[in-house]
Amino acid sequence: MSLTDAQHEEVLKLVYATAEVLGQEMRASAGVLIAEDLSAYPFAEIRSALARCRAELHGKLTLAAIVERIPSANAHLSGNEAWALALHSTDEQETVVWTPEIARAFAAAKPVMSGDRPDKIGARMAFLAAYERELATAKAEARPPEWTVSLGHDPQRREIVLDDAVRAGKLPAPKVAHLLPPPDKPVTEEGQRQRKRVVSHLRDLINQPGGRKAEERREAREREEARRRELLEQAGAPLAALGGR
Repeated sequence: MSLTDAQHEEVLKLVYATAEVLGQEMRASAGVLIAEDLSAYPFAEIRSALARCRAELHGKLTLAAIVERIPSANAHLSGNEAWALALHSTDEQETVVWTPEIARAFAAAKPVMSGDRPDKIGARMAFLAAYERELATAKAEARPPEWTVSLGHDPQRREIVLDDAVRAGKLPAPKVAHLLPPPDKPVTEEGQRQRKRVVSHLRDLINQPGGRKAEERREAREREEARRRELLEQAGAPLAALGGR
């Protein structure tokens, strides 16, 4: 994102005016450089950040003070937040939405955590150091977080994580649509009528005369088998009595 020429001129005027309000004499070259460095951020955020500087600062106006108050410049996760997120990637079932900076920092820390003598504390320290370097580069280049997806095997967890990322504004819905299961299609009136016809047909098959006759034949066979077993038991009783004498 870059400013239009008109917005750039407005930012330059606001920088000079803010410095003057704070009692600072700013050279023209310094103002131009600050305005140029701020041009990668949204105009509305720059204007709001300069307003906060006028209200909050008691010393000189600096680029760092302005950038510190620009939301998009501070949208990256903190070191501890990034570490907690990176740990989820060790579970192959988990889907993780992270940034290239987090992924690279975790790659640097992995050997410490998964070597012959795993050291989780040392891995965390290595991660934080690598992540701080990554963030410094990203901020110097005015790069906002670029959220990417590392898919896990659990489809339910995948859906939850991706839905959360979309709601948080990290990922646009169209970008993750192909990674989610298709939504359930609503049943149309025609579909409902078809279901009723199928149910009615099955009910007719069960209740038709042929079906009743088959059921009667099955019950008759069961009664005949039960009667046969009863006769065998009665015939075997006298034999058993004779054998006991």
